[in-house]
Amino acid sequence: MTYQAYLKFLFVFMMSGIISAQEISIGERHSFSSEILNEQRSYQVYLPPSYHENPEAKFPVIYVLDGDYNFHYDSGLIEFLSNSAFTIPEAILIGISDNGSTKQLENSDPKKNADTFIRYIQSELKPKINTSYRTSHLDILIGHSKFGILATHYWMTNPKDFDVFLAIDPSYWFNDYEIVKRLESELQNGFTTNSKLYIAQANTEGMGIDELVSVLQKESPEQTNWHLNSYPEDNHGSLHLKAITDVLNTVFKGWDLNREIFYSFKNGNDVINHYKLISDKYDSEFLLPWYSLGNITYYYIRQNKPEDLAQMESGIKTHFPASLEQFHIQLANNYLSFENLEEAEKRFKVCLFANPDSYKALEGLSKIAAINEDTKTAINYLEQSIAIAKDKQVRQYYLNELKANLNQLKQ
Repeated sequence: MTYQAYLKFLFVFMMSGIISAQEISIGERHSFSSEILNEQRSYQVYLPPSYHENPEAKFPVIYVLDGDYNFHYDSGLIEFLSNSAFTIPEAILIGISDNGSTKQLENSDPKKNADTFIRYIQSELKPKINTSYRTSHLDILIGHSKFGILATHYWMTNPKDFDVFLAIDPSYWFNDYEIVKRLESELQNGFTTNSKLYIAQANTEGMGIDELVSVLQKESPEQTNWHLNSYPEDNHGSLHLKAITDVLNTVFKGWDLNREIFYSFKNGNDVINHYKLISDKYDSEFLLPWYSLGNITYYYIRQNKPEDLAQMESGIKTHFPASLEQFHIQLANNYLSFENLEEAEKRFKVCLFANPDSYKALEGLSKIAAINEDTKTAINYLEQSIAIAKDKQVRQYYLNELKANLNQLKQ
């Protein structure tokens, strides 16, 4: 998928929120009194589509600095990558707000308030997020421009707080390249970490990135904990979405299970092991992508490989239990496409027994009832599905599909 396609999606995503502002709210805003900063602090939260649908699932958390500026288009990108491109798992996004430009400069400046702001994130904000939401063990911090300084300073001083730090066209020239000099000193004194620092460089001149990278190349040439991604055709602002896309796709490399990799697998156990390697890397259980589950189960049904389906089901029960319902849903939908109504109904009812609020299972049973020309039962199932989907805050496009199917049944 091209970056132009990403930008087109994000434009539509943001415009829909503006046009229907009275009906649609992208994310939630919260605030609390910070004892560390001695002021009222705000943050925004984006929850992925599966958050309200799947009470067992946990999600990685992406924190973005300067959140009031970046939150809306970053949340659109995260949802696109996880639910349309399927290159990353679903994730929670936290937009860290600030209180005006003066505070921004102070909080991003290592010579002023950066260390105090870091303590606010690690001792107040992150614990609040982890107790309020179902979070996994993977945390990512993103900072652009002056907040790229803060992200880098954070990586140097408290690297264990996040697994990945992304500094987007950071202003390393600030304070006469103070952070460059500090990093050189830290590396000479033996600094090392397993946390990754990614630096995204635009065509902006005089940012000090070359100087900092030279220090890294000189003092840490064998290290794999830092990476430079260059974007010579992008300016200071235009690389933002590209930089995040590239880093997230790198972090979750292999999440999009392509045909070449899949065809190299011997059986269903290899599929589970593939995703387990990615999850184990961050000591987390991620929700498996429904798109891949759909394609894989379709292939195994078509190839008459029930043993591979059984291996996948067993592996998901053991290692990805939060994804078990989605596995059964995709399997049932594929049995339905092969006109195996008995097996499809069995799988949908397994889902419904385990989770009476499975609106997708109710939708599937509605389709089977309609095929059997039991319109009354089909309508009843679908009306239940719609009611639950609304309660679970299902995305509007899916609700539209359910409502259109109901209207068709009633005609």
